[in-house]
Amino acid sequence: MTELNPSMVRTQLPAKLLRQRLLSLLHALPAAASGDVSSVHRARVASRRLREVLPVLAEAAGSRDLGRARKDVRRITRALGPIRELDVALGHLPEVGRHAAVSARAVAAVRRHLMAERQVHRRAMLDVITPGAVARLRARLADGHPHHPRADHEAELLSARRRAARRAQHLRVEINRAGALYVSERLHAVRVAAKKVRYALEVDRELTRSRALSRINRLKALQDALGEIHDFEILADRIREVQADLAANDRQIASELEALVRTLETRCRDGHAAFLRDRASIQEICRRIIDAAREGRPTFK
Repeated sequence: MTELNPSMVRTQLPAKLLRQRLLSLLHALPAAASGDVSSVHRARVASRRLREVLPVLAEAAGSRDLGRARKDVRRITRALGPIRELDVALGHLPEVGRHAAVSARAVAAVRRHLMAERQVHRRAMLDVITPGAVARLRARLADGHPHHPRADHEAELLSARRRAARRAQHLRVEINRAGALYVSERLHAVRVAAKKVRYALEVDRELTRSRALSRINRLKALQDALGEIHDFEILADRIREVQADLAANDRQIASELEALVRTLETRCRDGHAAFLRDRASIQEICRRIIDAAREGRPTFK
């Protein structure tokens, strides 16, 4: 068997990153379209990871097809997003209901509301994720890479580091903007920024074949913690909608749902307090990413 030399391995890495992310998305999409909860989540994560690697490869290869493909993938991400948020809310509902000691009837009323909204968003998703749209995405990615004649591994690596540094700088700005007060929109902006840094670091890490995971894991922990706050806020908003519908006809359930909302608000405040304790360490991670890019050092040792 012929052994690959290091330069051949480096040349094949970008194509491997693209292929892995595309296959993960394509494998998850059919079941996601059918309504499977775990597949919706896998497809959305895969679409975000694919979106993060495409600009890096497009910049280095000078490929317009990859830039166009990124827009196609963004549409998929956005179509899956509302469904995923409702799935998470449905997942939290039984546990939060037990904690708030509300009746099964009250929980069922909220569940019906969430399921009805999920069906609306699923129909909208099917209008976006059509066989034709998937075929177009395949074609653009095949034309744009993996054997593009202008592809340059060193240029791709430099692009990945610069992108990670820009993402890290944006996260620092959003953390500072969030301040110490509980402002939902600002916390959500921090969460989105942390997610983008994490996915950018994954591309950088894989291009350098590093095994280091500590920074990525720290960002994922922040993303998950802030994500739970966002999930609870979404669930609380939907519960208030059910309350408004039932207030005139079923005051008992409306009263129980108020207890459910208060429980969720307490969880959100607790999560915010944890974020305040943790934000300095995240700022330090961002500083190191930015300094490495500015000084021309590897992000991962």
